Amino acid sequence: MPATSFVYRARDGAGKIQIGYIEADGPAAAAALLRQRRYYVVNLRPAPEKGRRLTVHGLNELLEKKVGVRDLALFCRQFVTVVEAGIPLLTCLDILARQAENPRLARAIADVARELQGGRTLAEAMARQHHVFPGILISMIEAGELGGVLDQALLRMADHFERDYDIREKVKSAMYYPFALVCIGTLAVGFIVTTVLPRFATILQSSNIPLPLPTLILMGVANFLSHYWYLLPGGLALLFLGVQRLLRIEQVQHRLDALKLRLPIFGPLIKKVVISRFCRTLATLIHAGVPLIQALTVVQGTAGNHVVAEVTGQALENVREGLDMGGPLARSSVFPPLVSRMIMVGEETGTLDQLLEKVANFYDREVNAGVARLSSLLEPVLLLFMGAAIGSVILAIMLPMFKVMSGAGLVH
Repeated sequence: MPATSFVYRARDGAGKIQIGYIEADGPAAAAALLRQRRYYVVNLRPAPEKGRRLTVHGLNELLEKKVGVRDLALFCRQFVTVVEAGIPLLTCLDILARQAENPRLARAIADVARELQGGRTLAEAMARQHHVFPGILISMIEAGELGGVLDQALLRMADHFERDYDIREKVKSAMYYPFALVCIGTLAVGFIVTTVLPRFATILQSSNIPLPLPTLILMGVANFLSHYWYLLPGGLALLFLGVQRLLRIEQVQHRLDALKLRLPIFGPLIKKVVISRFCRTLATLIHAGVPLIQALTVVQGTAGNHVVAEVTGQALENVREGLDMGGPLARSSVFPPLVSRMIMVGEETGTLDQLLEKVANFYDREVNAGVARLSSLLEPVLLLFMGAAIGSVILAIMLPMFKVMSGAGLVH
């Protein structure tokens, strides 16, 4: 069989993203070759053929909803139920594929079942669907199969994904009201500028009085929106595409992630979220018996932040050289002394998974409290900001009107 060309996106030992092409007999062989290079595969797919057109099936796949944390939590919870019922593995997967609400997840489960029929282990079959199943789940499944505790591994993963989902939902729910305020305020300003201001424009322009700069700016914006409104959607679309392309650059992603951690209000909360995810993921893997090097490799690939991934890569290199893991964490600006010291104590006492779990629980509580504080802080600040913005627009309209009325002798 001729070798196939694959496009890969992987992290090297330093946590940096490497993108390139590799020739192999299949995706499993390509992944094995990349592992020999000490790469952690993030994405692997067949290279596009020249002249290849987008089919209806391919378009449907692009439009399908991605497999989210909630889907994975439900998958693991249902998987535990059918496994504990003593149902054969292939039958379990058939049931799960038919019950999955997400079409992409359903197809991936069906593909895993076919790989199992071909003689692969469950972990190997799921690894071939790495675009759906994250590295932590694959490693936990592998450890569960080797130890004969697949149900326990799935149960821990269900708990892990559910906690992750709960944290994300709390952060999102805290942002709903501020986002609604911004949208309402923007619509109000837009209505005033496009509807109210043009009615006064004729009066103001015929008054022959000098207009203040804010009024001139508002009139210019209103004139642009009324005559060239059709340029706005295209401009926003180009801006969106440009930002998307910019965010694909590795250096930009790294700087943006570093900036997120340094933001005045949101930075501390984001830092607590990534620390909690780091500790809980590592604790889950170590508790399941996954070797530390493999566990750190998985954590590096699922960190969700390039700065954290880089620090994890440094810790991984330390472990490979026989050194402690806590050193690079202590030297970083991400992890506070509490975390690095707890990890060092855990390494010395052999209780690393237990201490990591405690740290994760501590930061989960901190995140919950931080979300509540952030929500209560943002509401009055945004109300004040939107009130000032709308008030400034109204004032820019009314100031020249007062001048007109004063010139006409209506105001004394």
